[in-house]
Amino acid sequence: MTVHSRAADKGFGDGAEAEDARIERTRARLAAAVLSLAAERDITSVSVSELTRRAGINRSTFYEHARTPVELLTRVLSCELDMVRRRGMDQLERDGLLLRDLTRSTLHAILAHVLRHEDVYGGVGRASARFALRVVLAEHIEQSMLTIFREGFVNPPMPGPEAAALYAAQLAHGAAGAVEAWLHLPGPRDERMLLAAIEAMYPSWFAPDRAL
Repeated sequence: MTVHSRAADKGFGDGAEAEDARIERTRARLAAAVLSLAAERDITSVSVSELTRRAGINRSTFYEHARTPVELLTRVLSCELDMVRRRGMDQLERDGLLLRDLTRSTLHAILAHVLRHEDVYGGVGRASARFALRVVLAEHIEQSMLTIFREGFVNPPMPGPEAAALYAAQLAHGAAGAVEAWLHLPGPRDERMLLAAIEAMYPSWFAPDRAL
């Protein structure tokens, strides 16, 4: 059954559904435009006018979604990473404890995201690449770690929010730094080496292989 026929059957909502579809199309066009421009050069050098021309929309529509191209890039990348987080948190709710199989599968999913946008993340010397890695990716992992600590899925040696902030920052920025260094290696790159290196940096109390 099509969207139109469902709305017609209900007798209302067809205008709202059409509006939702229009918004989703606009978001998709903006996402494609900002990712393509960030893959070509520093997103900090891209103007709103250039981005809107690439997306085929007007400036007022752009400002309904973001204030700057950098903010839009952050939202687009973060949206994908948030989906990875939601899947991981769903499994954590089922398992009740952060184990190594979940951190490993989550790392695989994060790396798949990075490689899907390798031209954005891997631009050597580009400010936007450093921003994507050191701010967007690192902060995503850091917020995930803080949530995991707060919800009690991991019990670090020192309790309390202050210690949790330190642990989360170390784990997040260490992982993001390893990804950045790996992207700058000559190809072909070994994904297993990257994942093994990140796991080797984990403290002994973090994400054991099995429940104790």
